[in-house]
Amino acid sequence: MNYQRIAFIGALLGVTFILLEPKLAGSRDGSFAVNGQKLHIEILGTFAPTVVFEAGLGNDSTTWKFVAGPIATAARVVLYDRAGLGQSLPLIKNTAVTADEVATNLHGLLAAADIRPPYILVGHSLGGLYVQMFARKYPKEVSGAVLLDSSSADAPSELKTRARLDPGTAAYLEQEGIPESDKQVMNGGPFPDIALTVIAATDHGPFFKQWEATLMRLQQQLATLSPQATFIVAQGSGHDVQMDRPEIVIDAVRRMVREAGPNP
Repeated sequence: MNYQRIAFIGALLGVTFILLEPKLAGSRDGSFAVNGQKLHIEILGTFAPTVVFEAGLGNDSTTWKFVAGPIATAARVVLYDRAGLGQSLPLIKNTAVTADEVATNLHGLLAAADIRPPYILVGHSLGGLYVQMFARKYPKEVSGAVLLDSSSADAPSELKTRARLDPGTAAYLEQEGIPESDKQVMNGGPFPDIALTVIAATDHGPFFKQWEATLMRLQQQLATLSPQATFIVAQGSGHDVQMDRPEIVIDAVRRMVREAGPNP
């Protein structure tokens, strides 16, 4: 289950600027090398606050195609591809990917692109686990989080993808890193007292039918991470809530954006 100032910041963080240029009014995209890996980023909209999206296992930023546009009418949306995915190619490593590594790289990418905190983070599936790590690692930079049928560090090992993953691919290396990622999240310090919305799916397909009660319990448990949490059940949705029930995701993020107000 699953630009002169930028160069200065990049030098401090070990991040090398490659390209960033306007795409459309209010939108831009480009690539940066973060810790040696080229990462692609796209920014939509000009409104504050900033909403950063983290995709699930082996998925690139296109997974947000049904929700990014509508949310960008009320906030600045940040989409990116993790190492080896989407336009963040080629993959330069062949070792397991961990939550701490993903959080560190995302933090460097945001700094290189001069996208300043605070951030509202939206994570799906394994991306939700990465969001939990980022919030623990950089608590003062996160104002809210939305977890979409998120992976849990407490999930039993049986709850993993049934897809056949090719060795050496980004998805395979992310899957290989899950046990260590779980440990890093559990030992990563307290989850900050921030606005949190947990959205749970109800239909994970025939392979996981016997696990539905456990999956729901894990989502309810995630909703205890913050006293400011809201728990939402996306009735009838499969695991990819952003695809099956995009209106629920859009409404949840927009609500958090309204409550957060403009970035300072």
